[in-house]
Amino acid sequence: MTMSADQAIAGMRAARSGLTAALLILQLAPPPATFAAATHRCPDHLFVITRSKNANIVVYDANRGPSGDFARSKPVVAYWLLNGDKGKREELNIVQWESAYGFDVKPGTHPGTFAMTFKVDRDRPLTIRTLNHCPVLTGRVNGRDAVLHKMYVKSNESVTPPKVEYTELFGKDIATGKSLYEKSVRAKG
Repeated sequence: MTMSADQAIAGMRAARSGLTAALLILQLAPPPATFAAATHRCPDHLFVITRSKNANIVVYDANRGPSGDFARSKPVVAYWLLNGDKGKREELNIVQWESAYGFDVKPGTHPGTFAMTFKVDRDRPLTIRTLNHCPVLTGRVNGRDAVLHKMYVKSNESVTPPKVEYTELFGKDIATGKSLYEKSVRAKG
């Protein structure tokens, strides 16, 4: 079977077109590790505090630069989401920062990590770090190493000043991925 010159040229163009398309796909496709990181979605926030008082949420976000590293001068930012609405953001005032929701951060013992303590609970050491390409806040929950997600604060608003009755801490076990929970009841008085 003989092929005309026109048929041969058309066949070469089709093969070249297919090869060009294949090369273009390979160039556009990210390497496997990058692809896995790109498809993995990190949580919106590093940590949040919800309260019985109202629907306002205190949010703690990782502050990272363009390279993905934590900003050394201020690796975490905290603010309110009024009624839990992302469009209604408000900064913490000085009283809130100093008495209830503020924190201290310093460089951690390992490169790329930071030690964090909440001002109201200096006995609970926390670490800000990257795990599975995501910024996380880690600490102990019920004696287990955990990624912390949320704290719920139940307070009695009928007394002045309001008193915290208990807190609940929610996280995931770093080793197993299982949910963890810890409740701390505050002493009356």
